[in-house]
Amino acid sequence: MFKLLLCYLFGIFICTEMCAQAPPAYKLQHPGGPQVDSILASVNGEPISLLDVIYESSYSEARLYAIYSSKEIFHQIQKLRKKILDKIIDRKLILLEYKAKKPFNVPRQYVENLIDELAMNFGCSDRSELRQKAKEAGTSIEELREKARINVISQIMISNYIYTVVNLTPREVYDYYHKHVKKFSTEPQIRLQLLLISQKHKDYKRIKKDLQEAFKKADKNIFTGMVRLYSSGPGALRGGDLGWIESSELRQEFAKETKDKKIGSILGPIETDEGTYFIRINDRKKAKKAEFAKMIPQIKNTIEGERRKKAYDAYIAILRKKSIIRYFF
Repeated sequence: MFKLLLCYLFGIFICTEMCAQAPPAYKLQHPGGPQVDSILASVNGEPISLLDVIYESSYSEARLYAIYSSKEIFHQIQKLRKKILDKIIDRKLILLEYKAKKPFNVPRQYVENLIDELAMNFGCSDRSELRQKAKEAGTSIEELREKARINVISQIMISNYIYTVVNLTPREVYDYYHKHVKKFSTEPQIRLQLLLISQKHKDYKRIKKDLQEAFKKADKNIFTGMVRLYSSGPGALRGGDLGWIESSELRQEFAKETKDKKIGSILGPIETDEGTYFIRINDRKKAKKAEFAKMIPQIKNTIEGERRKKAYDAYIAILRKKSIIRYFF
């Protein structure tokens, strides 16, 4: 779990919106196909494995289970992994461009600050404690430092050599708001924890009965513990927390069960094709209508983001043209 989170923190530093080119056509196979150490692609001879992709897609994959049914989930995971693979390729292209030109020296302090931030995020009191946690996860401080260095290089390359200064007039901001008012209004949202018991589990009936009894008391700590102990669903080591999801996006079975239920409620059993779910409502957010005066900073950020994405896409297109990218599907 620790190593997955390291990859999430150090790996995903390019904005989710920055999906540079239309992803190439390839097909991930159902279980029984490629293993996690399979090579999916290469950039100028440097390989990218399925495991590299899963390290960065695992959290987002977990969220998909609350939105899509078992008939749709594989296709959605397929799409997500294709997107992550292309982000990894783009990141490698930027790093190769840096190595070729060396336009700046990497500030050591920036790297060390990231290591300190990582230690703090994982509740480590000092570097020695972080070193021990890294060792237990099969990595090292040196490997973390190299990941941090790559992170810094990419951030500087993007900010200094891709992004441009965006100057906006009040009229541009106002017109954009009226054209995209729905974008700045939020739908009702819900935050769930999810526990899945597979029907193939040898003690399926007993565990299901025990959970129903345990959840008569709607205790978050009990639910979280049971998820980590029994769940075969996504994000089990995180206690099944799926983060915020728009209520309208929930799969039909979950939407029906959670409707009008209070925060803290534990619901289930919910029977589906893939097994039996229990879910806990951690929190809710009401819909929020956008007010122009309050949204001006966010509107500016959105416009700037779109223009920077355009510049980013153009930059990546140039790097792709002069590189050899192969997909092994």
